[in-house]
Amino acid sequence: MAIKIKVLGSGSGGNCTLVDTGRTRVLIDAARLGQRYITARLSETGVDIKEIDAIFATHMHGDHVDSGVTYPICRKHDIPLFVHEGSFADLVRRSSRFLELERAGLVRKFRTERFVFNGLTISPFEVSHGSGGWNADIVGRPVGFRMSLFDGPRETVFSYSTDLGQVTPEIEQAMAGADAVVIECNHDVESEKKSSRPRFLVEWVLGPRGHLSNDQSAKALANIIKFGRGRTRHAVLAHLSEDCNTPVLAMSAVRRELDRNDICNVNIDIALQREPSAEIII
Repeated sequence: MAIKIKVLGSGSGGNCTLVDTGRTRVLIDAARLGQRYITARLSETGVDIKEIDAIFATHMHGDHVDSGVTYPICRKHDIPLFVHEGSFADLVRRSSRFLELERAGLVRKFRTERFVFNGLTISPFEVSHGSGGWNADIVGRPVGFRMSLFDGPRETVFSYSTDLGQVTPEIEQAMAGADAVVIECNHDVESEKKSSRPRFLVEWVLGPRGHLSNDQSAKALANIIKFGRGRTRHAVLAHLSEDCNTPVLAMSAVRRELDRNDICNVNIDIALQREPSAEIII
């Protein structure tokens, strides 16, 4: 059995990733991109949105969960929304419509511990991302996901984490040993510093609860690959800033760090805001 992964769109304008085992099809986040966009991109992959078994939310920011896309997809197609138990209060703060979703039995709460859904083993891990401190941010308890599929003694593993803020050794270990990885590669530091964005926003993005820079992502990916003893063969760089990054800058930083660590034979792809990544089959 194999796992197919395709990032349908990634960035502050919305996020959605398909994970398909053949038996089980789930989305990681589904927000802002629009129902028609998500439905069309799934169809291009050969998946009807009615075949989606669940949506797993990383956190409650509006580009990951929203009432305009996430809610109607779940409600219309009876798709359960999985959220960390520490995120539920902020899910409801985002929109009271999610209370209706809960009453319909379509909100499922998980803890930061391993569980199994339709044969897919899900291991959530906590990440450092959240409030910039300037308002009552609706973020919940941000997590990344390690998803495993067992076929006899063989384990196929996919790790996913965007909106990281910083990468700790614990996060690197949680993502290590995966056949494929999707990891945030948000901004070029100098571009961020020179941007016209408000200073408080720049400071938050560059801080430990904001977003990963290209260099931070590159170092984290190199460590993940080394800790996993070279098992990782595919990586997708996600959540690129459209204002303070480019695919060329992101790819150059990652390739430079991998070369420095003598890491080769890893396919690197870029996830753009409204252009799906290449399909990965592991």
